[in-house]
Amino acid sequence: MLARRFARCTSPVQQRVQDSGGAAAVVQCLRQCFVTLSVAVNITAHGCVIGFSAILIPSLRRPESHIHATPSQESWIGEDLQPIQQLIFYFISASVIGFALIMGNFTITPLMDTLGRKRSHILSVLPILTGWFLLLMVNSVGGLIAVRFLQGISMGMLGPLGSVIIGETTDPKSRGAFLTSVSLSLTIGVLSTHGLGALLSWQQNALACSFISFTALLLIIYNPESPSWLVSKGRFKEGEEIFYWLRGRGPDQETEFEKMVAAQKMQRKSSVIGQNLPLHVKVKRFFAYLRSTSRKPEFYKPIIIMFLLYTMFQFSGINILSSYTIDIIHKVVGPDANAKFLMVMLDIERLICNLGAVYFMKTLKRRTLLFSSGAICVFSYIGKSCYVFAKEHNALPFESQWLPIALIALYMCSLTIGISSIPFAVSGEIFPLEYRGLGGGISVLALSFNLFLAVKCFPVLTNNIGLPITYLVYAGVVVSCLTCLYFIMPETKDRTLQEIEDSFRGNLPTDLKSAEPLNGHENSELRRCSSHILY
Repeated sequence: MLARRFARCTSPVQQRVQDSGGAAAVVQCLRQCFVTLSVAVNITAHGCVIGFSAILIPSLRRPESHIHATPSQESWIGEDLQPIQQLIFYFISASVIGFALIMGNFTITPLMDTLGRKRSHILSVLPILTGWFLLLMVNSVGGLIAVRFLQGISMGMLGPLGSVIIGETTDPKSRGAFLTSVSLSLTIGVLSTHGLGALLSWQQNALACSFISFTALLLIIYNPESPSWLVSKGRFKEGEEIFYWLRGRGPDQETEFEKMVAAQKMQRKSSVIGQNLPLHVKVKRFFAYLRSTSRKPEFYKPIIIMFLLYTMFQFSGINILSSYTIDIIHKVVGPDANAKFLMVMLDIERLICNLGAVYFMKTLKRRTLLFSSGAICVFSYIGKSCYVFAKEHNALPFESQWLPIALIALYMCSLTIGISSIPFAVSGEIFPLEYRGLGGGISVLALSFNLFLAVKCFPVLTNNIGLPITYLVYAGVVVSCLTCLYFIMPETKDRTLQEIEDSFRGNLPTDLKSAEPLNGHENSELRRCSSHILY
């Protein structure tokens, strides 16, 4: 009875403390959501660029289109214009974007570390915003290619930057869910473009998409700088204020920030930061730095992992399906299928599965989600290959549109839940702070190059070896990447960025404990000392 009375007496006080702590947690979560929202809206505009291909290509094929191949382009093939038009349309659709992504990757790599995350983020919006407005004025194939190339540069700039910003500003326990917004935003962008394409012309569609990029620019302006970048530049006071503003102040947050500062102070002491050196000495030391860095496991292991993840992501076919949706539906389901309706339904399914991916990233381990969704993707590839092969050879016991539609739906589900979410989530977690700009820029080259390779090769392989064999080739690439990742990819869920960084360096928790001050631990815990002299 005394216990119940004591509980009733103290419960109002406890309730106020819990409410205060709960309110603070909500505020920190909303602040992290605001930073993530700016990245997500920007990526949504990039999803519009990807989905815009499915609207632009059919529009340019129409006889009433005001954009046609120029006389110089006609001269390549004489009077037979249709094949070169097909090649030009495919080049406009996605291949040129994959090529431009590489330039964007090279551009953003030094800017991330020199200008900072926020300024680089602002710069990434400008090319894509300019491209949307230029689309309203172009009247030639060359103009379309130039605009798509400009937008591809913007996508290449945001590729490594978006995941880094989210990874550095969010709590480890919620980081996976926040990073899933990358693939979710791409889905929303593709769905928006396809949905508007059924109602508006491609010029009106471009104008609507420009407002998304402009909204992203406004959100970024009011974002704080990344605390990790400020700490890496020795601006510890600013980094501390923003870190606790985003994450709140508690024992876990204080420990995480102190470890990050200690690691960066040690790094700055062992470097030549702040020294005034001649240019030729700086260049010489830079190349020496690259040589020594390339041999460090905390540098090359994350790059290898991301190369495999990005290669698997592109050859799993998510961007191929987005770019050639109508053509694929006609080949797999049949020429009588309502391709535009099925395209929008696939986009809706992709959105629903992306929302489910947020939950799965919060509850399941990264490896579990990756390999289970990868297995379903390979099964779907093989199923579609067998169905199309049997259909082409009249070996089907019965013909029904529901079976190929179900295979495509299962395929889309596997892509969205795991394969398109894991690479962007891991890319924001896996790189050490010192190499986050350089390593992210190098590894995302695999994303750009494989986008160009996978999208460009798909129509070529389909026309030469057939769709069934093409599906098997792409499935083989996915299986190869998953096999390598099974042996080298670590689990990153619920681990701080510093813990992940230390694991690649081979630093164990017991090793890190010996580096802490003797009076810096609670409960007077005795720890190993590096020397027998204690005074």
